[in-house]
This record gives sequence, C-alpha cells and structure tokens, in this order.
Amino acid sequence: MEKMNRCRVIVFVIALLRLGSITKAQVTYTGTTSADAFLATGSSNNPEGSDLTGLNFGAAGTLVVAPAASVKGEFQSVLKFSLSNAVAMFNTNYGAGNWTITGISIALTSNYGTNGVQPNNAIFPMISSGNFIIEWLSDDDWVEGTGTPNLPTTDGVTYDSLPVLLSGAHEILCTNTYTPPGNNVPVTYALPLNTNLVSDVADGGDVTLLFHAADNQIGYLFNSQNYGRGNEPLINITAALKAVQLKILSGYFTNGLFHLTGIGGTNLQYQVQASSSLTMTNWQTIGTVTADGVGMIQFDDITATNSQRFYRLSR
Repeated sequence: MEKMNRCRVIVFVIALLRLGSITKAQVTYTGTTSADAFLATGSSNNPEGSDLTGLNFGAAGTLVVAPAASVKGEFQSVLKFSLSNAVAMFNTNYGAGNWTITGISIALTSNYGTNGVQPNNAIFPMISSGNFIIEWLSDDDWVEGTGTPNLPTTDGVTYDSLPVLLSGAHEILCTNTYTPPGNNVPVTYALPLNTNLVSDVADGGDVTLLFHAADNQIGYLFNSQNYGRGNEPLINITAALKAVQLKILSGYFTNGLFHLTGIGGTNLQYQVQASSSLTMTNWQTIGTVTADGVGMIQFDDITATNSQRFYRLSR
C-alpha cells in the first residue's frame, strides 16, 4: 500500500446512508382551513331568495356542494389552507430542501351525514349521495367574510367571485364519490400528487381548493372551521426524506491533518465513523459534521495515526 506523507496510510470508502431513530421515515402534518365559505346561487325554492350570487356566507358552520339542478340552487365551496407550519415541521425533521411530499388528503365531517335528511335550515339541499370535483386554484386572494345563512353579508367571497377566482391558473385534481356515512363520521379523500398542488404546498403559503358538483344528484354538507368541535375540514400532508446520495468524494492531507470531503443532504448533520479494518463490525464515531447549504461535507480527522484507517458517513 502506498505510503502518504508522515507515513500515514489512510483508506476511505464510499459512505452509506443509514436511516434510524435520528430521522423519521415519514411525518404527517394535519391542519384545518384558514378560511372557507360556501357560494350559492339561490332559487325560487330557497328561503333566502332566488338570487344569492352576490351574498357572502363565510361565517356559516357548514360548507355545501349541490348542482345547478338542486331545488335550492347551486352550491360550491372554497377552502383555503395556510401551510407555513407544515413546511416548518418538515424542515425541522429533515432539513430545508431535504424532504419530498408523498401524500395529501382531505378529511371532511358532517353533522348532517345521513342520506335523505333535510338539514334544519331550509336553505340547504337534502342530503344525497353523488359525485363532486375538487379543483386546485392558484388565486388565494379571497376573503372569507362574515355572512351566515340567516344574515348574509357582502364583505367576502361570493358566487359572483368565481369568474375572478377561475381567471388564474386552475386545475381539476379529482372526482370523488360521496356516500353519506352517517352523522359525525369523517370521510377522507386522497388527492393526487399533482405538480401544481405539490408545488403550492411545498412553498408553504396558502392553498385554495374549490369543491363543486360533478352530477345532478349530490347534496353534500360538511362542517366548516367555524363549526369547530373537532369536525372542521382537515388537510393531511405526509413528507419523507428525499433520496440523498451520501458519499465521500475525497481524502487528503492538508496542514498536517487528514481532510475528508463528501456530499449529502443540505444542512443535515452526519456522523463520521472510522475503522482499522473493513472486516470489523464496530465502527467508531470520531466526530460529527453538518453539510452546508449545497450539501458539501468537510471534515478534518485530528485523530489519524500512522496506520490504515477506513471512513464512512452515517446519519
């Protein structure tokens, strides 16, 4: 084996990334809406009137989906989620830029979840199974408002706001089937990992979803954030550590020290381990090192001796 300066013979090996208790395989953030409202057209059979398109119902305890063919008129609903806390959670667990979103779902619960039941407030349609669409909107610039079913206002989002909301980028995510499960029973709908949605979530700002009917049968009421009591809409976002190619790039003497360089996840901390033989199973941790903002790892071994030594990086 070729001797290096000071007669030290150092051999380095490609590092292996090992996931253990230090890093969770995946974590899930759960949060409710920061704003939500139902949007209504009204009809001659709706106690509130035949034209509700300019009225706000943002402070209602429920959100509604019903088709234009509904005897009470059409209902759509908008939900906004603020996801800064989700990104903070993932950054804490994995380091900024070192995680990827692996799942997104919405959980909805209704205190009117029985098929064929007419809600107490007659402005709403009868509960009925059917299909509905969840659509992603790029426009998050809307206000919930303070209107209620009995005291609507004009200080927030309305049905008349839809042309503006849909003037920006928007995309249908999925069509779901609603089968009334009974009262206060949560129903979870998985959302596809659509590029626009995932990018919006990963940015850690606001995400807006629009719910509207996909057939003429659905009559779906689900509780808003204003209803509370543990039955508000929930978004569940799961993230996992990105696949990181962790490896040692080079090793050389400089200023009397043996210097290791490597590449790993940005801002992640790693253990530097050493062994005198690859046949040994007991690797000694000789230090820790934190990769920089582009993933570069730099470590000086101040314990190197005039003997053979193997290195690896571990997390």
